[in-house]
Amino acid sequence: MSLRIKICRDVCGTWSVQGPSSLPVSNLPSLSASIDYARKQCDAAPATIELYVDGIYIVAHQERGWPKALVSSETGRSCTLPNGRDLGRTALWSRLAAWLRGTRHSTGKANPASSRGHEVSNVVTLG
Repeated sequence: MSLRIKICRDVCGTWSVQGPSSLPVSNLPSLSASIDYARKQCDAAPATIELYVDGIYIVAHQERGWPKALVSSETGRSCTLPNGRDLGRTALWSRLAAWLRGTRHSTGKANPASSRGHEVSNVVTLG
C-alpha cells in the first residue's frame, strides 16, 4: 500500500504538505522543497502525490526510492535546436500552443473551439 501525500500552493505563494506526518506542514518556500520534505518524512516509501497548483490538479505515483524527478530547475535544462526533420513538428506545436493561449483570453466573441461543445479537463497525470 502506498502513502497519499497532498502538496498545495498556498494563497501567499508558499507550499503546504499533508500526509507523511500527522500534522500538515506549511510555509515551505518552493515546490521542490515541498517534494524534498515529503520524500524525507516518508523515507521515500511508495506514494501517490497529489499536487494542487493554481487550480490545476496533478497526480504522480512514486515507487520506493522516488526515482522519478517531478520538478527540475531551469538552470539544469539544455536548450537544443530541432533538426530539419523535427522542425515542421516543432512549428505545429508552436502554432497549437499559440492557439491554446488565444482561447484562454477570449474577448467575448464567439470562439470556434468553444462552440463545438468540447470539454477540456484540467487534470494531468504524471506516470
